Amino acid sequence: MIAWGNLRTRWRELVATVLAVAVGVGLLGAVLLAADAARPPVQDRFAATSALAVPPAVAESRTPRTDGLVPWPAGEADALAARLRATPGVTAAVPDRSFPAVPMPGGRPFGVPEDREGGHGFASLALGGYRVVAGEAPRRPGEAVVGAALGLMPGATVPVLFADAVRPVRVTGVTDGPGVYLTDTEAARYAPGVRTIGVLGAVPPAPTGVTLLSGDDRGAVEPVQDSRVRHRGTQLLAALGLLTGVTTAVVVSAALSTVVAGRRRELGLLRTVGATPGQVRRTVLGEAALTGAAGAVLGTALAVGLAPALYRALVAVEAAQPVDGVPPVPGPLLTAGAAGVLLALGGGLAASRTAARATPLDVVVDRGGARTTSRPRLVSGVVTLLVGAGLATATAVADGDGRIGLALTTGAVLVVAAALLAPVVIGGLAGAGAARRCRAGAGAGAGVDAVARARAGAATRIRVGAGARSPGRYRTPFRAGVTATLVRAEAAAAPARAAAVTAPAVVAVGFAVLIGGLVDTMAAAYPAERTAVLAGSVAVEQDGAPGLPDAAVRALAVPGARTPLPTVLVLPGSAGPTAVDAVGTADPGLVRPGEVVLAAPVATALGVTAGDTVPARFADGTTVPLRVTATPPPDERRGDVVVDRAQVRTHDPAALTDTAFLPVGAVPDPLPPGAVARDAQAYALADYAVDARLTTALAGLLVAVSAGYGGIAVAGGITADARSRRTDRAALVAAGATRARLAATAAAEATLAALLGAVLGLVVTLPPLAAVASGLARATGVPVLPVIDPGWASLAAGGCLVVAAATAALTTGRAARHG
Repeated sequence: MIAWGNLRTRWRELVATVLAVAVGVGLLGAVLLAADAARPPVQDRFAATSALAVPPAVAESRTPRTDGLVPWPAGEADALAARLRATPGVTAAVPDRSFPAVPMPGGRPFGVPEDREGGHGFASLALGGYRVVAGEAPRRPGEAVVGAALGLMPGATVPVLFADAVRPVRVTGVTDGPGVYLTDTEAARYAPGVRTIGVLGAVPPAPTGVTLLSGDDRGAVEPVQDSRVRHRGTQLLAALGLLTGVTTAVVVSAALSTVVAGRRRELGLLRTVGATPGQVRRTVLGEAALTGAAGAVLGTALAVGLAPALYRALVAVEAAQPVDGVPPVPGPLLTAGAAGVLLALGGGLAASRTAARATPLDVVVDRGGARTTSRPRLVSGVVTLLVGAGLATATAVADGDGRIGLALTTGAVLVVAAALLAPVVIGGLAGAGAARRCRAGAGAGAGVDAVARARAGAATRIRVGAGARSPGRYRTPFRAGVTATLVRAEAAAAPARAAAVTAPAVVAVGFAVLIGGLVDTMAAAYPAERTAVLAGSVAVEQDGAPGLPDAAVRALAVPGARTPLPTVLVLPGSAGPTAVDAVGTADPGLVRPGEVVLAAPVATALGVTAGDTVPARFADGTTVPLRVTATPPPDERRGDVVVDRAQVRTHDPAALTDTAFLPVGAVPDPLPPGAVARDAQAYALADYAVDARLTTALAGLLVAVSAGYGGIAVAGGITADARSRRTDRAALVAAGATRARLAATAAAEATLAALLGAVLGLVVTLPPLAAVASGLARATGVPVLPVIDPGWASLAAGGCLVVAAATAALTTGRAARHG
């Protein structure tokens, strides 16, 4: 098999391709392994269950505040639990009721600040297999069993923050698990709606309309705050996977094209002995597949080593929960390996088409690299460019997280377009430069002609076995000023060869500028917008706790105060039940009990108009008809879905007020216990702090990957190209070039190609950044300009330029020294 023979005998030429595939597979494998490890585990408090019964999920969720399940009302949940208990083999079926309950020993909140599910009914203790290690179960309201981590003993009293107030609770017992466990009657008062029923014993058949989760599937029931963390990690891993896939495809294609361009004579020999273009094409594709397989083997080993470090990075930026380890699961590794082989084959398609155009004449005539861009590559580049333009337009009108995802996709598509069209750009610029040079005069034309004649003679001597003179022997005049002309002429004669260096630089700089620009643009837009919206207000929050209780809200009820009470409603939508964020307000001029105000976009999405009546399911599982009284434009101060505050409290006894907004100068002194006040700017910056940490970490990680991978690809491409340019070096030597001149010329040529790649990478990021800025300006109502981080751009571009120049000089000097 010719492909296998080439891989064994010419492995040095294919090292760059194998390395590119290995790095790509390693990164993809690490991403997939980290994603597998980040899957939600079964909560400890459900460890003793055999199954969890959950209600149907909503068709669409427009809120991060819920798990997306339609709650059962108390009566329906109790009846379903009794039905499950009657199943043979089932020892218990417990409706799990969770609500905010934050112990405050010494007046300071204890536990995770975002935890809204710290309180439970005592019956839920059995679902985790927890035991009461001291004392007894609570018997009356105001009593509780608490976790041993609090350090309390039976008989102690501890203040606990509930939705209505901070109340003293007498500790009747201590458990070996976390949480606050009230009587089941009191728990039902705080959380009448039920989303989970824990089953002990045998796994029963699923009743109609009920989903039973068993085994690892029970991990789907997770706290909302854990779901938010996992969502952030998923976003980061998806961006890293997209970057890795695009980079690998571009780099592998460039590396294989470089190898094929240096084997024109060998391919011409194959055509001379009767090989058809199809056979040549299949040979190159076979080499690509074998190279991909070799890289996949190395990459899977690399993935096993990289995955734990990647996961630790996610934990450090609060994008994943700590785990014991990241096991090398076969599924993700096989998927990454298969992706590596497919990417190698995809990259080999362009190279195989170039190889198939070889003719027997290539055996005796050195025609250098391809002088024109192939039609398939040109068409693919133009189509990709048009797709990128369309995506940029869609990015400008997208909302929320979709805007950022589209911006990354747009940038990736435009990077691919720039890589495909790089030969056209290089050839056009070189040709324009040559035309201006000709109009200016002969200049170094005589030197170029001499080099051209020497190249022809050197090629003849090499073919007949005479070899090339060593640099420094038979020195003929080689004018120093001819270097720039030679570099320009080489770019015009073989733009595809220069594009093999330009393409990785486009990837490295393009993604670095795009990601850094997105981070800086969002960091400038969101806090500024929040500050503008909250101008003239002071934000008051409960320090270290998930929200303000009603008692604190009443103490903050000064004239002009806004104290929205958030909840989640399930409304009928075009796709089915839709979960939406809603806020309760005490403003009777806006909404009264039995009414709802929907922002115009929400009303349009739900297909309702003013005057319609919509059935709304509240957190307690009851459905209440609400009349739509108005559909005004969106207003962040008001909220998109507004209902009466008293009605929210009736149907969602566990709801906490996230933040109270008071007029400047009207903040009571002292504040309620544990409350803190911030001005508009401080609140906006604190609100964006988590996103800022995540986006900064994302930028650093992705820029490091793109710049590092791009640098490796640039070095590999130049190294492979140097081995295929013996005739060029012989021509320059015959024209009088010294070894130092050869190295300087090669370095100048590589630097120019990398510099052009850096410029193209910067250009292709402007449309997605401008689109994001336009979308942010539309969403925030304040002017937003795209911001380009010069630090990331300089790091990526400078790295590519240094690597290109150094690699070209070293490889050319070494090749010249060995003749």
